[in-house]
Amino acid sequence: MFAAPLGPERVPVDAPGGPELSDTLEEFTRASSIGEIARLAREVILDPAYPTVRAASRAGHRAVGCFPVYTPQELVHALGLLPISLHGGGESVEISHADAALGSFLCSISKSTLELALTARLAPFRAFVFPYICDVSRNLEGIFSRVLPRIPTHMLHLPQNFRSSGAIPFLTAEYQRLIAKLERLGGERYRPERLTASIELFNRQRERIAELMAIKQATPGKVSLLESYLVRRLGGLLPRELHVPILERVLAELSERTDQRKDAIPVLLVGPFCEQPTLDLIELIEKVGCYIVDDEFLQLQRWYRGIDGKDDPLAALAEAYVRTPVDIGVRATPTTKGEAILQRAKAAGAQGVIFLTAKFCEPALEDVVLYRKALDRHGIPYLHLEFEERSTSYEQTRLQLETFVESILFE
Repeated sequence: MFAAPLGPERVPVDAPGGPELSDTLEEFTRASSIGEIARLAREVILDPAYPTVRAASRAGHRAVGCFPVYTPQELVHALGLLPISLHGGGESVEISHADAALGSFLCSISKSTLELALTARLAPFRAFVFPYICDVSRNLEGIFSRVLPRIPTHMLHLPQNFRSSGAIPFLTAEYQRLIAKLERLGGERYRPERLTASIELFNRQRERIAELMAIKQATPGKVSLLESYLVRRLGGLLPRELHVPILERVLAELSERTDQRKDAIPVLLVGPFCEQPTLDLIELIEKVGCYIVDDEFLQLQRWYRGIDGKDDPLAALAEAYVRTPVDIGVRATPTTKGEAILQRAKAAGAQGVIFLTAKFCEPALEDVVLYRKALDRHGIPYLHLEFEERSTSYEQTRLQLETFVESILFE
């Protein structure tokens, strides 16, 4: 599956391009409307050289890249570092070097993330954290340590047996191992009170995102899936101190918007918890007659509603991960997969389910089999679509989506 890693002597030194932001990222402070925020977000997302990181680095911030799906970014923040979510190269990166290290039948995000490293687009980052979510992420961490030998990498091991009494102590110890490495690379010394403050900041971000998702579910005509996605995606690319006010401005504008509902069906979107589809595909899903009332985009922001980190913040952070009911392909929970999908569809008021899974993503594809059996038993319609980061043609996808919508509307 994996070819021999490239040695550091083969790393190209392509200069990153794209728009430059101000060192203070004041563009986001000035953006007062959802339209302006979405435009900025689109510009940033489509630049694979991470313009927000380049700007923050000039201002003295030290960025740590966090591969999906889960890294305790509160902990990174508490050490005086800037946690940034890595979501691959998206639709803007041509794979020309990474294929030499990674096999053909692997997800796009692994190849494009490595391509970013091999073409110097990740140069502003000071460290990388790879949670052990699958074999691909495990091997990618090892390859990064070879091709970027001067930048520290860390493999974060997460518990799998959540019923075990050792799960929380194990994860706390893993967090301590991460702390030690981040302190050595120049982060501030770990202090519990700093982590408590960081948890409170991230709690505010989670609260605002939960409010946004509740609006989307209750009044889907107020905010499109693409708008919601772009606003949330910024949350992993900006300092959280900037993102929280952005969310508050968005919520204030939405409170004044009318619910311009159209003849569409409420749908649950499952699968894109790691690799992200193109913005065009995200927009297409609602254009054809779906209202996405819940989704699995950017799950890091929704692991839990809040954490009480006042007494022992590190243990509280570990307990929050272990106890969260989030049930996705890279995290097994005590509930069965079938029960989980039925409960989520019911809670969201969804009339159907769309499985939007990354090509060659084994965890997501394995879950689809279990989900489909449960949905079949209860007569809930579903559609399975696969995507890759650099998809460009959607005619067949449009036809499948239109057929799916019509089958529900006219059944």
